[in-house]
Amino acid sequence: MKQQIEQARSQLNKRLQPAFEWYASREPREQIILQLLAAVLVLFLIYALIWQPVWNARESARQRYVANEQTRQWIELNAPAVREARGQSDTRNKASAFGDNWVSEISRSAQNHGLTLQGFTPDGDRSVRIQLEDQPANAVLIWLHFLEEQGLNLGTLELGPGNESGTATLRASLSR
Repeated sequence: MKQQIEQARSQLNKRLQPAFEWYASREPREQIILQLLAAVLVLFLIYALIWQPVWNARESARQRYVANEQTRQWIELNAPAVREARGQSDTRNKASAFGDNWVSEISRSAQNHGLTLQGFTPDGDRSVRIQLEDQPANAVLIWLHFLEEQGLNLGTLELGPGNESGTATLRASLSR
């Protein structure tokens, strides 16, 4: 390894020899000017390659920190309102959750969401199988989300495209 370093150094000296000779042939005043220019070049390179990128990264990180801090403060200020709204919606959900006649409530909620049940088969008193054909896909997903909010569980779900664009076919089993 040491021998390779020595070879590289000697090759570098051979290539730089004309520059050294040129520098040595200059008058002392020109050499001082060249030294000052080299020092300015070194300082510029340090600034351009090290200082400026580090400074830019620091400034970017500071701006991200400030933005994140503002977001955190906003969340802390609005957290009580969100908790209160969540508590009210939980209370509302518990109050409106499907009661003893939950099977008929499923049919009514489908109609409220603009859906028509094609198949509806109770499976005991804790489960029901439903089927929807060619219903608007968005309405189907919103309805399923509503049912989950009401405390119903999706046992199985088979969701496929309907015959028309934007529609879906659904087969699912729901349980309490």
